[in-house]
Amino acid sequence: MKKQISISISEMARLIDGVVTGNGDLAVRGVQGPGGTDPELVVICRDARESSRISSGVPVISVPGKIPEGRTGIEVPDPQKAFVRVLEIFSEDRSPLPGVHDTAIVGESADLSPSCSVGPLCVICDGAVIGDHAVLEAQVYVGPDVVIGPRTRIEANTVLREGTIVGEDCLIHSGSVIGSDGFGFVPDFEKGHARIPQLGRVRIGSKVKVGACVTIDRATLEETVIGDGTVIDNHVHIGHNAQVGRKCILVAMTGIAGSSVLEDGVIMAARSGVSDHVTVGKRAQVAANAGATKNVPPGMTVSGFPARDHREEMKKQVLLGRLPGIAASLKELRAEVEELKRKMAGGGDVEDNGK
Repeated sequence: MKKQISISISEMARLIDGVVTGNGDLAVRGVQGPGGTDPELVVICRDARESSRISSGVPVISVPGKIPEGRTGIEVPDPQKAFVRVLEIFSEDRSPLPGVHDTAIVGESADLSPSCSVGPLCVICDGAVIGDHAVLEAQVYVGPDVVIGPRTRIEANTVLREGTIVGEDCLIHSGSVIGSDGFGFVPDFEKGHARIPQLGRVRIGSKVKVGACVTIDRATLEETVIGDGTVIDNHVHIGHNAQVGRKCILVAMTGIAGSSVLEDGVIMAARSGVSDHVTVGKRAQVAANAGATKNVPPGMTVSGFPARDHREEMKKQVLLGRLPGIAASLKELRAEVEELKRKMAGGGDVEDNGK
């Protein structure tokens, strides 16, 4: 059963660096949307225009000057950041007690912190290291020489192949496979494609969030790297030898080809992709469904396939939308030209119709 949390408006204001209006002693037990009417649940107005439309008696968190006079609430400079912090306050603590489940299999030379938690049917191979307060949910496979940092959580049915290194305070969601073979073959359509052995590993930095069903391939010789603070959505693939910088955002269905480089702060929108050996510069953005086939300069936003400067791509899309009208005009002009040719060939007079 979920633990009930109750906190006063004054205490919440202290935790989110806000200023109390109205009754600071009012206790709240959760969060509700703008249309909610429960006086024990707070509403967070990320759009300040909503503040005056919220039901009376409901506590409000909004920017200064937008909470109606006399109403209980908290004024904050950034409601979006406050929204995240308040949700954290009311989040259920899912941390299990330390210990190794009876059904888990642990290699003799594995090194497990006494404060870590290993769930049912996990397999931890020889040489693996599990850090302080790390959590492995049910049926996690930890291969030989894998290192999992302190306070990292690995959700159920995740696979960490041999040599993978995961930093501290990371979260890897269910169904992800980290460190499997990179897609390396020498094509041979007569005798069969020759597999190139993949001898490297994956290194994931600290405070990285990896979504469900993500695949990150180990390098051929050295390391596939995911930088600190990067967040990866569900169903993303990162190829072997790729280098992903710090605090990047990779949205669902993104594909990062082998040996490509994403510098710090890159945003890859849904279903976007990067070709092999391509570099996407710092703070650049690749729009949804775009494919970067050549280097993207720092700070640039690109879209389309092949990806180009977003403004140029939008101009192209506008012109494409006008093509039916342009085609109709060309058809009329062609008819007029043919009529002029016919009259000139027949020796007839050509009338000036102003065109």
